[in-house]
Parts: sequence; C-alpha cells; structure tokens
Amino acid sequence: MDQRERHSIDLDLENADEEIRRLAVERVAALSLAEALPRLMSCLGDPSWRVRKAAVERLAAAPQGGGVDESLVSALSDGENPGRRNSAVEALARRGESALIPLLASTRSDDVDVRKLVVDTLAGIGSPRALDRLLELLEDPDANVRAAAADAVGVIGETGVAPALLAVVSRGGDDPLVAFSALQALARLEVTVPAADLTLALDVPLLRPAAYGVLGHAEEGDTAAVEILLKGVATASRSGREAAIEALLRLVARSASDGSQLVERIRTATDGIDLSDAAERLATADLATRLVLIQFFGLLSRQEFAIPVLVGGTDEALAEVALSGLAQMGELAERAFDASWTELDVEARGLACRALARTGGLVGEARLLSALDEPDSEVRAAAAASLGERGTAAAVPALVTRLEVVAGLEEMEGEDELASLTRALVKLSKVADPGVHARIVDLLGQRLEGAPESVRLALAAVLGRIGRADDEKLVAWLLKDPSAGVRRAAVQALARLGDGRTSESLRLALADEAATVRIAAARALAASTSERGLEDLAGLADDEDPRVRAAAMGAIGEYASHRGEDAAPPALEILTCALTDEGNVALASVEALRALGTPEAARAARTLFGRTEPELVQAAVGCIGSHGDRDAVEELTPLVAHGNWVVRAEVIQTLADRGAVSSIPAILRRLETEQDDFVRETILRALRKLEG
Repeated sequence: MDQRERHSIDLDLENADEEIRRLAVERVAALSLAEALPRLMSCLGDPSWRVRKAAVERLAAAPQGGGVDESLVSALSDGENPGRRNSAVEALARRGESALIPLLASTRSDDVDVRKLVVDTLAGIGSPRALDRLLELLEDPDANVRAAAADAVGVIGETGVAPALLAVVSRGGDDPLVAFSALQALARLEVTVPAADLTLALDVPLLRPAAYGVLGHAEEGDTAAVEILLKGVATASRSGREAAIEALLRLVARSASDGSQLVERIRTATDGIDLSDAAERLATADLATRLVLIQFFGLLSRQEFAIPVLVGGTDEALAEVALSGLAQMGELAERAFDASWTELDVEARGLACRALARTGGLVGEARLLSALDEPDSEVRAAAAASLGERGTAAAVPALVTRLEVVAGLEEMEGEDELASLTRALVKLSKVADPGVHARIVDLLGQRLEGAPESVRLALAAVLGRIGRADDEKLVAWLLKDPSAGVRRAAVQALARLGDGRTSESLRLALADEAATVRIAAARALAASTSERGLEDLAGLADDEDPRVRAAAMGAIGEYASHRGEDAAPPALEILTCALTDEGNVALASVEALRALGTPEAARAARTLFGRTEPELVQAAVGCIGSHGDRDAVEELTPLVAHGNWVVRAEVIQTLADRGAVSSIPAILRRLETEQDDFVRETILRALRKLEG
C-alpha cells in the first residue's frame, strides 16, 4: 500500500462521520500488523460502538504475536475510557488462549480494577490453564476480585474445585458477595454437596437462595436436602421460596429410580401450604421465574392452579410449558376450564382448547364440541384443531357443518378457521377406524351438489387432502366442475392419489381453459413417475400464458431431478430454450437448471449474462456458483463491474467462495471505484479469503 492510501486511511479514522471511520477500520486490515495495531488500539476508544466493534473484529482475527495481546491487556488499565476497556476485554476473550500469558501476569497488578477485569476476561476465555491461578485468587485481598474468581472457577472449573469453593462458603466472616458467588459456582458445576456442609449458608438469609440452588444437585435419595427444600417452599421469603421450588424441580428431573415417590412427597408436603401469592407471581415475575412456577404447579396437579397456569401460558414463550403442565393435571384441568370458561378471555380460551387436545377426558371433549359455536373464530379454530388431535370421531358432523358455514361467508375472515377445520378432518380421516374416513367422504360428497362455489371449493380441498385411491372417481368428477378453483383443487387432489402416476384425468387438465388449473396440473406432473411426464410438461412450454410456462419449467426441473440421468438431456434442452423467454419464465428456467445440478446445466445459465434484468443475472451466477466447473466460474470475472450492485456483490462472493484466484486483479480494480458500502465490504472479505 502506498503512502497516499495510508494517509487517506488516517484522515478517514479522524472523520466526524462514524460510518466513514468504521469503513476506515476495515481498510486498516490491508496494512501490516505493525502499522495496523496502533490504529486499531486507538479505535477501541472511539465514541461510536460500531467503530469499536469493527476494531474488536480486526484485533480478534489478528495473528498471534506482534504485541497484540500485550497491547490489549495494557488497555485494561485505561480507567478514563470504559468503552475502550470493555472493548479490550471482548477482543481478548475472542483471541482465546493466545492471550493467557499476559493476562495471567496481570492478575498480579496492583490495580484492583485491572485484576477484576482480567479475571472476567479469563472467565470469558474459559481455558483450564487459568484454573490454578483463579483458585489462588479466591484469597485475593479484594472482595470483588475474590467474587469474580469464584464466578470464573464456576464457569471453567470441574468438580475437583469443589473443596476450594466450599472453603470459601464455610469460612465465615467473608463478604457475603464472595460466598454467594462461590455457591453459584457450585450450583453451576452441579456439585453434589451434603446439606450439612451448607449449614452456615442456610442460616444466612442473603445466601439461603443460592444454597438451595446447590441442594438442587444433591444425591438421589438425600432426604435431608429434600426436607430443607420443602421447608424453603413454605418460607416467607419470595426469593428463597422460588429458589427452593427450582431446586426441587431439578431433583425431580434428575431422579432416575424414585421420581414418582419424590413427586408424591412434594405434593403431600405442599398440600397445606398457601401458594396463592406464588400463583399471583405468574402475572408479574420475569420469564425464567414464571417458567419455574408453571412447571411446579403442573407437577403439583392441583385444580386451583389450572387457571393461573393457563393464563400464564398465554405468553407465547411459556405456552408449551404451560400446555405440558396442564396435560399432567388431566381431568382436573378440564373441570377447572369448564367451571371458569365464561370468565376467560379469548386468548385464554384458545389456549385452553389447545390444552384439551392433550387431556382426553369426556368433560374436555364436551367443552371442545361446544367451543365450535364460540363467537370468536380463533377459539373455534383451536377447538377444531384439538378435536382432530384427540381423534374425536363424534365431531365429524359438527366439523363438516362448520366447514360449510365458514366457507359460505362472503368475506374470508374465517380463513384460519377454515384451514383448522380442514386439518382436523384430515387427521380424523387417518384414525384406525376406516369407517371414519368413509363417513367424512360421504358427508362431503353429499354436500357438493348445489352448494355455492366457495363451499364446493372448501369441500374439494378437504377431499383432496384425505383422498385415497378409491376416491379417484369422485375427484375426477370434480374436474368437470364449472368453477376453475374447484377444478384446481381436484387436480391438486389427483396429485396426492395413487402412486404418483400420470392419470388420464390429470393429462386432460393440461388442456383446461383456466391457466390456474394448467399450473396445478404442471405441479402435479412434477412428482409423476410416468414415462410420459416430461413429454406432457414439454407441451406446456409453448402455453400462451407465461405463468403456465414458468410453472412448467419448474416442474421439468423437479421431474428430471428425481427421474435421473435419462431425463436430464431432454430437460436441459427445453430449459435452455426457455432462457430467452420473458422474465418470470427465464427465472423459473434457471432455477430449474440449478435443481438439475450438473455442470452442463450451469454452462447453459451463461445465456442470461446479457439480460437486462439483474435478478436473472444474479440467478445465473448462483447456478454457476453451485454447479459450474472452473472455466464457467472464471467466466464470471467480467461481471464484477456489472451495473447492478446486487449482481456485483453476488459475483464477488461467488468468486471468493469458489477460490477463483485469477479474479483478484479485477476485484482490486473494482475496489478503487466502488461506491456502494455493502459491495466494498464484500470485496474486502473476498480479497482476504482469496489472498489467504
């Protein structure tokens, strides 16, 4: 790099615009390490976090040696610029073990803040090589350093460090923060500690919750630990109670032989405890606490907790855990929902319907059938889905009736409900009793004649989803329906029937007057096992509607892909011709070439280089990048100067990914004139990859 470029970088690093400074940091990577290091270290203190982040990335990726680690460690003592200091910690943690020697040396610094930061950094690196020194730092004169050391030992230590941590907990008179950190470290390491060794901590209210966390890893059958935790559930301290609950859940999860006995002991011991305030916490606690409480209430299986768990589960992040807990409650939950149904809001009712899919009781079944007539469509949809999940054959008439009602609405506000009803009927058609399938088909068939178009369309869609080979005559009859939408649904149904062969009915659909039906027929033929599949699809290559031609190209690619080598040459010929067609057809063709996945297909994609539509050129580049041989990839090089920035970025990235070293001069020339920031970043990454 010449002096002019160095001067340009230095000027940009001082620019008032943070984006210019950030891009200058990227350009610093082109300098030698000796030149780049002082500039990057200076950027660690930049006012902009984006600039600092860019400097961290460069320093983290710098080679070992050259004073990088030592410079970063020195930056930890910069008490005037916390941004620089924190960025140095991040960079050191990213560099890993290469920074251990200067970091370990700095643990003996006279500056307490430096020692604390070094310990935090060692925790971030997580190397066992630092463990001996961290154990020594448990005796550091400063309590904050001792606490940080205990945390770090918990992060990177093994069970062999337990005695040292227990000594911190047991010595008494120490700063509670240090003992608290040691207890958390023991819990993180899942160390088995007898309750007797935690007596001192259990007597200190501030430490008791952390001590409960350690007891959550007690040996199986440790009744003393269980009894202590059960007393903790009854404590007036909210933090202590919640820590005890979490520890008990952990013991249950780890219990291999007597898990049911432990659960029964917990249920018995807590039966007389008023946990209403804990239930109220489901409305206000943080996510992690609510998760623990919901799991605990599910384990207790008390009807009084069903509604609090249900309401707590309306938070999407907790829904699955709540549903699992409610399933454990079974019929208790069903009775609770039934008794409180009118008091539940729409969201809670919807979740209750989902829970009833897992309970299986008669009260729940009756509630779901009733919910099909709820005012809110989301609740009705949830009820339908749950009836399908439960395999409730008795629900078939009500579901079909509801399907008719929703399909007949002028406005499709019930679109989700319609989909849910369809899925429910599909599931019910798969139950072991073949009579259920026959009943559904019979009910649907009875309602087709004389029904409005929207209803016929919905019924045809369901028939298509559940149809078996025996139902082909009924589906073929739907191909004569005056509605193009119904005929399209029938074609989609034919694609699911039988063994994927090209039936005569499906072949006739290729000549349907409606383009949407012909498109559906093309997609159906894509999976066909017929020897005539490609021939039938080739007939659509000259269709008057470009949407049909595009669908045909996609189907040809899919058909040829699963038919093997024999189908590839004729498919390639058809697809190559379609590359000169209008935009969406050409795009479908090049995507089909990519699906073929052969070097010949990639070479054919070069035809699109001269097209004016950038998305076509980009698709061709992607095809060549995935399947082209070396010559085809190198032919991409002139496109680094393409007029569209998306194409330039795609080409440059592809050349880098394929290791096209011969393209480096062209890419360097482009860097001199490139104005787009994204493309410049792509160029810099590509050059690092190619030159490396």
